[in-house]
Amino acid sequence: MDDNIRGDSILEVRHLRTSFFADGSELRAVDDMSYSVRRGEFCAIIGESGSGKSVSALSVMRLISYPPGFIKGGEIIFDGRDLMGVSDKEMQSIRGSEISMIFQEPGTALNPVMTIGAQIAENIRLHEKGVSRAEAEKRAAELLALVDIPNPETRIRDYPHQFSGGMKQRAMIAMAMSCRPKLLFADEPTTALDVTVQAQVLEQMNDMRRRFGTSLVLITHNLGVVARYADSVKIMYGGRIVESGTTDDIFLSPAHPYTMGLIRAVPRLDLPRSHGLYTIRGEPPDMSATPPDCCPFYYRCPYEYERCRTERPADEEASPGHVCACFRRELAAADWKEAGT
Repeated sequence: MDDNIRGDSILEVRHLRTSFFADGSELRAVDDMSYSVRRGEFCAIIGESGSGKSVSALSVMRLISYPPGFIKGGEIIFDGRDLMGVSDKEMQSIRGSEISMIFQEPGTALNPVMTIGAQIAENIRLHEKGVSRAEAEKRAAELLALVDIPNPETRIRDYPHQFSGGMKQRAMIAMAMSCRPKLLFADEPTTALDVTVQAQVLEQMNDMRRRFGTSLVLITHNLGVVARYADSVKIMYGGRIVESGTTDDIFLSPAHPYTMGLIRAVPRLDLPRSHGLYTIRGEPPDMSATPPDCCPFYYRCPYEYERCRTERPADEEASPGHVCACFRRELAAADWKEAGT
């Protein structure tokens, strides 16, 4: 864990609930989610598609469109302020300056009719009054240089279609970090990139985080990336955090059967081909049909019993700082240890 991480939190999400309404039904995308992020921390949120990861980040940013989405309740405490209580105008001043987000598809996030430099400079001038256009463009070139864009003074005049996929993602990092935010969400930022470019982009994100002291929340499916970079990990399923802890806690001593399934599903080169690939049975839950008073993982879980179907498990410490919401965590942990996975 990095030495510069302090114990105080920059973000505390408490009992967040976000739903989408359509055709008379409610889909609980984020269902009583709570977690915290410390200052300077690299935090990862892992879960299958549809688990609510992206919606949770958009909820913190207050970017849920109504209709059909609606933040039903909870608290979002950012740097001592509850973002649920601030005005839309104040929230606009916070987004892009104190909290930023790198979206999954840079090709759609960038404006195709504006130069890369103009888009970065626009964010700087919007949030820092008194900065001239020339000064903002100079800073835009400096930011592109920090993310290893060659000839940045020239490339700031280019349009997004003149950048490769990896260069677009680097430009998005530069834009997100242009006002040195305190908190940065990165929503699967390397999904569309090849493996070598993924590594470069992740290294640059981590370097910018260290350089500016920014807390980074990475939303991803890639367990290898999480093991390499993250200080803490949140496992998300059915709209809530089912397990959280340090990276060592999650990978060496997982406590929730879902976490164990995710780790076992990673292909291993040290096992013979006859071992096959492990899969988690079933499908992710339909949160418009799953009862709220149950464990949403129960019908896919090898340890489920009657209580799992009628009661939602509360968060309990498996070890100091390592929290899990599962009635059968001790049995699952014993089997994990015996199997020597």
